[in-house]
This record gives sequence, C-alpha cells and structure tokens, in this order.
Amino acid sequence: MKVIAGTKYLYIRRERFYFRMRLPKRLGVREVRIAFNTQNLSLALQKLHRYKPYIQQLKQLVITSKSLDTSEIKPTLMKIKDAMLKQLSVNDIDAVIAELEQGYSNGAHAINVLGQTSLLGDDNKFKDELSYIAQATDNETRTIRLQEVIGGLSEADKWPFMEALSSMAKVLVGLSGDVDESGVNELARQLLLSKGFDANTSTLAFRVLVSKLTTSSKVKHELLQTIFEGDATAERQLQQLLSSNVTSPVSDTPPVKPKSTKPLFSQVYAEFLALKITKDKLSEKMQKSYERMHIVWLALTEDKPIDTYTKQDIGLFIDRCFELPRMNISPYNKMSWKERLNVDVPDEHLQSPKSVEQYHKWLMGIFSYAKRDTIAYITTSPCYIKRNFKARIRGIFNDSELLRLLNSAKNENTPWKKWIIYLGIYTGARRGELVQLRKNDVKHDEATNRYYLLITDDHESQNLKTSNSKRIIPIHNALVDAGFIEYVEGCEDRVFAALNNVEVVTGWMPRHMASLNIAPTNELDHIRSFHSLRHTFITKCMSAPEVNINLLQQVVGHEISSFGITSNYTHKVTNIKNLIPIIDAFEV
Repeated sequence: MKVIAGTKYLYIRRERFYFRMRLPKRLGVREVRIAFNTQNLSLALQKLHRYKPYIQQLKQLVITSKSLDTSEIKPTLMKIKDAMLKQLSVNDIDAVIAELEQGYSNGAHAINVLGQTSLLGDDNKFKDELSYIAQATDNETRTIRLQEVIGGLSEADKWPFMEALSSMAKVLVGLSGDVDESGVNELARQLLLSKGFDANTSTLAFRVLVSKLTTSSKVKHELLQTIFEGDATAERQLQQLLSSNVTSPVSDTPPVKPKSTKPLFSQVYAEFLALKITKDKLSEKMQKSYERMHIVWLALTEDKPIDTYTKQDIGLFIDRCFELPRMNISPYNKMSWKERLNVDVPDEHLQSPKSVEQYHKWLMGIFSYAKRDTIAYITTSPCYIKRNFKARIRGIFNDSELLRLLNSAKNENTPWKKWIIYLGIYTGARRGELVQLRKNDVKHDEATNRYYLLITDDHESQNLKTSNSKRIIPIHNALVDAGFIEYVEGCEDRVFAALNNVEVVTGWMPRHMASLNIAPTNELDHIRSFHSLRHTFITKCMSAPEVNINLLQQVVGHEISSFGITSNYTHKVTNIKNLIPIIDAFEV
C-alpha cells in the first residue's frame, strides 16, 4: 500500500484507492482504513475531502485519549468510522431510487431526439469510440471512458458524437430483454458509492435496494421503449407508476419529514474546533475543556443532523448538566465518564451553575458557527433558552403532582415507564439502582409476609455508589396492590429488560412531566427531575411522626449518622421488620 504523493491519508493498493490513518497503540486499534472502491484518482480525492471533519475528530480523539477511560475510546472510534462509512438503512432506499428515477423521462426524450443516426455501415466515424465505451464493465469505468472520449473530440465532433451515442442507446434498449441481476447489483453498488454510502452487499438494506432497483429498471426499460415508439398513453401510465413508487398513499398519518441532508453535530463540531484552533489560536487547555464537554454531549444526546435539534433538546441537555458532579473532587475525579454520568450526586457535590453555563456557551458557539452566512447549515439557533445559571437546589414534588404521576402510571402501556414511576415514588431508590434490578432481587420474607427489594451489585453489570447503597427496601403495599409482583414474575432476568441505560429514564422524565403539566422547577425555583422522587420520598418520610432517622438512612442507602456509642448497635439493621414502619409511613 503506497501513499499518493501530495496527500497524507490517501493510499493505493492493486489500483484501488483507500483512506488510511495510523493511530497510537494506546487506542487499541492501529489504524482506520476505508476502501474508496474506485480506481479514479479524482473521485478518491473528492471522497477524501468529505472526510476532513472526521479526520479532525480522529485527531482530537488521539489528543484526549490519554485522559479517557480505555473502555470509552473504542466505541467513540467506531462511531466516527461508522459516520465516515455512512451506513445504508432501509429508510434511505426510496430517496436514493427516487432521485435516480427523476431523470428517466427527460433522459429518454433526449436520447430519442438525438438518436436519429444510423449505426449500420462504415459511415459511422465514431465506431471505435462507441465500442471503447460499451466494453466497460461497470458504470464508473464507463463514465471515465465517456469523459475521455468527449475530452478528445473537437468542438465540431461533440454534437454528432452525442447523436451517435444516443442512437446506440436506442439500439441497446431494443435488443435488451430481462434485467440482468448482476448488472443491477453493480448498479446498486455504484449508486451507493456515488451517494457516499458504504456499499456492503451482504446487508439486508442492500438486498432491499437491489430488489427495488430491479423493479425500477424494468419500468425504466419499458418507459424508454414507449418513448422511442411514440406511445404517449403508455408513457404517461409508466410515469405515473414511477411517481407512485416514491409517493406515499393518502392516509390519516402525518407525512414523514424529508431526511435532513445537513452534517451531524459531531461533524459541525469538528469544523468549529478546527476554526477555533487555526483562527483563534485556541489553547490546549481550552481544547481539552471543549472535548470534555463534547464527551458529555455525546453521552447524553443523540448525534444527529445539526438542523434537527430543537430548544427542547438543548434544554434537556442543560438541565441534565445541573445533575453532574464536580470533576475535581473525590471520588468523581477518579471515575470514568460512564460512572460520573450514572452516579447519584449529593447537592453539595453538584457542578456549580457557572460550570453548567460554560456548557451552554459552548453550544451557543457551535450553533452560531453553523448559522454563519458562509456556512448556512441552520437558519436559527436552538440555544436561546431560558435557564437560571445561579445556585440551583433540587426540589420535590407536591402531593398533587405525585398523584398526577401515579395516575399516569396506572394507565401507562409501556411496562418500564409504569413501574419506574411506581418504584421511584414508593422506594426512594436511585434511578441507576432501579434500572439494574434483577428478578432475583425481588424477594419475600416469610416472617413478616412482606416482599422487599435487595439493592446489590452481585450480578454482572450492577454497580452501587457506596457500600451503604447495598441494602434492603421493603416493598410498599401500594406497589403490591398495583400488580408489581405479578409483573416481576413474568420477567426472565432483568426487571427492566428494555432499559440498557439510565439516561433513557433521565431523558424521558422531563418530557413526561411536561405532558402532565408538571413544571421543571417549583415555585421556589428548585429544579425537578426523576431524582426528585428520591428527595420527595426522604422529605415525606422525615415528616412522619416519630420517624427513626437511622432506619430511614438505611432504607435510602445514606451513610448512618453518628449518635454516639448507640450508633454502633443500630448501624446496618438488616431485619426487615424494623424497616417496614419507615415504608408504611410513606403516603401519597
């Protein structure tokens, strides 16, 4: 494999071009290599140019890899590579074929008008040129040869040549019969490569494309014949058939919005960062700060086209940032990013509002770049949201809001949404503890005839915040009455098998609250989120008469307060009968 002179990442091997970027050994992958599937240097250089934002992302990953957890590097690397390959999905197919079919009719009429020249006899001066083009085995080579031929013609010969070429096309249409399967496969592959997709012929999406392209090719062949024969009625019918292939039938469902053609946020961010480094001389310290924010953004928000983000997306991200821990204190400074995002953070350890405001300013800078008149990825920025970047306190829900949440849970058809609300309200457990519950963690105590949750890290992928987090929580009778035990009995292993990430709950809760007309802040401007269910549980239990603080701390997994020598005898009571009064004292 040899590098192409004058380029840094373009290589050639066996007359085929490749993108290749070597990486440090610590990343776990020695290089990123992508086949361009072309022998044309011009096309390869065009594709390499489209990779510029991703090359910048790869460079940035190399810079920040020293400070990242090794488990985070490879997924990030694979995400960048997948974006470079632009994977084909079934949803992309109709748009690809529709664009191809748009020119069928006009092209056929142009061929019909130009193709009046006889190809028989020795008077055709372009026989050699036409034969050279016809012998090409694929569309790319055919296009290259056509460009070569036209480039070598005089101005006077170009028009007669196009007439001869059109006449040859008319003859070939008349001679051809069924659509050649291998030809359609090659057409599909070339079509995908021209659109920047990965042409993996083994995927379901590719096979679906070939099937639809076969149908489209048959209609195209018939359309060409009707135009050449002058059958206007048949032509009109076939044009309507082509239109129906890409037009959805009228229905009560809203039309699907056209897929965005704008670059992903990650690509725009790479362009923005490159500009800041080259034009504004962004310091290494600020580069690292930017990359930390980018990591959090990717962890909490979907990477999608820049013009599809809404104010709600930005607001949810900023609200989630208020729940992040300060990174410069123990134990958070020793955690991976995944652990930091999942940890339950006491109020005194939360990021300062000023730090959260930096995330907002960072986003405003990126979207302002995307809005520039010389860039024009977007026309308006979604970053203009109202947030108070002063000291924020976590708030609780009042009884009316709790009832609204419970009533919605009773009527909820999605199991995890139903039971995550019930458990959040009646156990005070952290969202991460609930998401990782196993069926075996729901147990029954014979002595008290009560069910309880065992919050543990015994199973694979289970993690707890501290040693105090390992505990038992008696199950409230309201949960039993609602059918929670029957639901658990129907589970195979995980109680919430549909939830693989606590961020699903975190992102869903604000939308759910909004649908119930529950404000994200209370009248005291205290922020509310799923974690506020835990605060509400603790607050209501502490308000109950004669509550034992020590036992409450054991139920919620807090460190036991010291009350002198007596605390040595009350610490870590595991007998469920002593904890039941705490749970039963909670009422909505």
